[in-house]
Amino acid sequence: MTSDKLTSNGRDKILVITGEDLRHQYFVNQLNARFPLSAVLTEGMVYPEPTAQSNDEKRAWEWFFARRKKFENQAFGPTNWIPTSNNPPFIKIPIGNLNSPETVKIIQGFRPGFIAIFGTGLLGQQILNLYPGQIFNLHVGLPRFCRGSSCTFWPIHNRRLEELGASVHLTNSGIDMGKITAQSTIELNSDDDEQTLAGKILTTGIELMVSTIQNWRDENLNFATSDKIGKLYLKKDFTPGAVLRVRRMVESGELKRQITSIRKRTH
Repeated sequence: MTSDKLTSNGRDKILVITGEDLRHQYFVNQLNARFPLSAVLTEGMVYPEPTAQSNDEKRAWEWFFARRKKFENQAFGPTNWIPTSNNPPFIKIPIGNLNSPETVKIIQGFRPGFIAIFGTGLLGQQILNLYPGQIFNLHVGLPRFCRGSSCTFWPIHNRRLEELGASVHLTNSGIDMGKITAQSTIELNSDDDEQTLAGKILTTGIELMVSTIQNWRDENLNFATSDKIGKLYLKKDFTPGAVLRVRRMVESGELKRQITSIRKRTH
């Protein structure tokens, strides 16, 4: 089906629902550079503030987020200036209102054919029922290994770097359990650290979302089911103690040694 035909029946309308951080802005900009978007809904999030059990944990927590902010500002900030296909309206969803009747009405008003989501809360059953087979989630992880929150972090923490990757899947009532349209691991380089690895996963995932949208427009989508169900991580699992373990891996050189070992085996 051609783009003109898609336009005539409204199937080509792409709606994005995402967060409000710089990485979410980057996601939107990269999609909008390739495709016109009908609208972007941004959802504010409240992140947990776990209690550190020691001064080392407190310093590790501050270290991690300072490094993430610096990396994302350098890697994603300049892309705010890239040319986009159009200027879609941005609508801010109040915290906790993702599944409210008001939000549902907003979504219905744009009559989307494709809904791309990244970094949001869980969609309620009403929205899922309204758009079956039309909501696609960018998961910065591989569902057969890691589901839920902070999946760019846990393979590093667990010393399983081969499990770092991204995927795009249909959204259903399960957490990262829908049929998969695209997935890929990432290339490891000797100069990588915990932040560059997370950045690679996001950029890989965006390209997977782009290819999913293009295949949807071409009516050429293929789906796969994960061969196993990975561990589910919740926000509460991401603690200063877990971050301290990764900091020690980075600063001791252990992370780079793991990368070197994997590269030797795979190249």
